[in-house]
Amino acid sequence: MTSETQAPQRYLIVPMHPTPNGRLHIGHAAGAYLRADVLARHLRREGHQVSVMSGSDAYENWILLDALDADRTPAETCWRFHALIGDDLRSLGVELDEWISPLDDDHAEPYQRVHEELLKRLADAGTARKVPDPTPRSRDTGRHVIGVWLKGTCPQCHTPGGGNACEACGYHYQPAEILEPHSRLDEGPLEWEDFDSWYLSPPSVEDVIDAVHASDVAADFADIAATYLRQTKGAVRLSQPGDWGIPSKLAGPEGVLSNPYFGFSLYCGEVYRRRHGTEVNAFHRDSGVITVGLFGIDNAIGGVAASHAIAASHGELKAFDHMVTNYFLDFEGEKCSTSRKHGIWLHELLSRTSATADELRYHLSHVDLTSGSDNFAIAAFVDSVNRVRTQFAAAESLACDTDGVLTAQDTERIVRAVHQQGESLRPGAAVSLPAAVRVLDDWLAASPADGGGTAWLTGLALLAEPFMPVVAQRLWTALGRAGRPRLADLGRENGRRTATATAPAEPEKTFTANEIAPVCHLRSDRV
Repeated sequence: MTSETQAPQRYLIVPMHPTPNGRLHIGHAAGAYLRADVLARHLRREGHQVSVMSGSDAYENWILLDALDADRTPAETCWRFHALIGDDLRSLGVELDEWISPLDDDHAEPYQRVHEELLKRLADAGTARKVPDPTPRSRDTGRHVIGVWLKGTCPQCHTPGGGNACEACGYHYQPAEILEPHSRLDEGPLEWEDFDSWYLSPPSVEDVIDAVHASDVAADFADIAATYLRQTKGAVRLSQPGDWGIPSKLAGPEGVLSNPYFGFSLYCGEVYRRRHGTEVNAFHRDSGVITVGLFGIDNAIGGVAASHAIAASHGELKAFDHMVTNYFLDFEGEKCSTSRKHGIWLHELLSRTSATADELRYHLSHVDLTSGSDNFAIAAFVDSVNRVRTQFAAAESLACDTDGVLTAQDTERIVRAVHQQGESLRPGAAVSLPAAVRVLDDWLAASPADGGGTAWLTGLALLAEPFMPVVAQRLWTALGRAGRPRLADLGRENGRRTATATAPAEPEKTFTANEIAPVCHLRSDRV
């Protein structure tokens, strides 16, 4: 080992909590969830203590649409897809320390308490205020037409959409801002009324903007957050009208608390405190826990602007120490979309074809979503799967015939390669999965004879660990090493080889476009 190895740190990684109104497709996988798992495996490989927590966004009001369409209660929709999304993440090899449903008996009361206490603290400090909020209501049904029910045009980029955030430009708008507002349902004309809602009002908007620009987040996401904070004077919605949301005395009889990403993360920080016996929440400014948020362009306001505004207004909290962001994944040239039924769903791909989670993770890691959208093409995926199958089948065959001995020179070369890969996996704006996986590609392309088969295979296992954990584990075990691939184990003697050592996996058949075609969903008007 070398002096480059950092002292162990404590990390809490919180990928954005998905809405439980449908299963995960490859676009979801390529974003926050794969990135969170790759980062966690890399940090553990370096010896750090890492917890990854997420859960379902049970109080997101888009759940109401699925419940209406499927003739289910909102809670039934939440429980159904909470379980199925959890299955999808596990099938992709994403390891979570906690998969939280705010409706669960173990979480419901403390989840509500964290949010209510946050609002009370902000209200007592005078940084949260109840203000008259222009809100559309259906004249015929009396429904507050907000969130899922509100459709119109983005006031910033003029793209048709709805809800409260534009998927095209990332702008977060209030109901009164949306252009050409109308109800998703046939429920008559809209009438506007003032509803008293809680809004955050930071003491100094410019200080919050300065903190955003000084934070570890991609510059374009920081710019989106700063623009929003200036336009709204720092206002962040904390409550809203409706009957589906976090119950709250402060929100009033017709109101509920909003469910911001930072509020969910704050609850994860409380779960972390209970699990690890720390004195304060992981998001307390003196916790000593490094917090990492992961989210897409549609959550630039919630992930960046709201987290900094809430933390600054609270006084004792910190925003995310690092933020890992991504744009959307296209499938055959068009954004993956649950509502448009355009994409490949994980459970179908991984259960109905021979493609493995490792092969999908490897391919998605080459897709560059750092500064814009990128495309998932079927032909490129087929080529990727077949290439990596051949390469790792050969590596596993070689692993059973090596002596398992590493020289000091071998160890130094492996450590250098892992640290090189790690430069692109430092949490925050520096994260680049394509750059990191290219280090694995370069190692794969080298001859096993360069430094000996044992050295090449050991390095391969370590470099594959963040991206292809199943084959990395098989190689590591075949080399006579215990546990997961870790840098710290390089200086230890391998375990004794036995006749029952792991045998190489049987080579998979050739993957073809015909095999994947039945699970590819193209938007109906493209067929």
